[in-house]
Amino acid sequence: MFVDHAGLALFPAVGAFRCVGRVSFPIYCFLLTQGFLHTRDVRAYGRRLLLLAILSEIPFDLLIFGRVACGVEQNVLFSLLLGLMALLAADTLRGKPVQSALVSLTLCMAAMVARVSYGWLAIALCLCVYYAGESRTRLALSMAGALLLYTLSLALSGVTSSWVLVSLCALFSLPVLLTYNGRRGARNPVFTFLFYAAYPLHLLALVAIRAMRIVPPYFLR
Repeated sequence: MFVDHAGLALFPAVGAFRCVGRVSFPIYCFLLTQGFLHTRDVRAYGRRLLLLAILSEIPFDLLIFGRVACGVEQNVLFSLLLGLMALLAADTLRGKPVQSALVSLTLCMAAMVARVSYGWLAIALCLCVYYAGESRTRLALSMAGALLLYTLSLALSGVTSSWVLVSLCALFSLPVLLTYNGRRGARNPVFTFLFYAAYPLHLLALVAIRAMRIVPPYFLR
């Protein structure tokens, strides 16, 4: 994620940065779903995510659009929050596939109307992980299908072919996810705080780096 944003803000002509960044989003969706499945208080989980999304919006707009507020796109934490809502709906409406599907489609529409990063993809990926259960085959196939469908939608929307190819790099996240052993790692309150704070802090750091031009000036033309 940091590599992705560093490339966007400081090295826009170097596509490799964006390729690396595409790998991070499916991993975040996977981790979010694991957090949902194992948290003791999903509402507190959602409140933390909402608070972090709100706090991150100004740094996101400053870095991406160069202004304090911009409605063109909302930061990725809002996307993950919608994914969490879809997971909660799927779990609450278990055994009611029609109602669950309608809620998921409504959230997908909300994601596109609100212009959150990646649109409906967070909702789709989180649900892929949720419904895959313990099956690595279902996980790989469903997530690959969602990523390919998203890439196809980009191509049909008229984005450049180079960006379509960059988006395909998200598929490289699958080998990483398939190594998951199902066990939770060591817990540390300090690391937990740093993981939450990393998103807004790295955005602010990149804003400061760009403002002070702490990179060779020919990268900023």
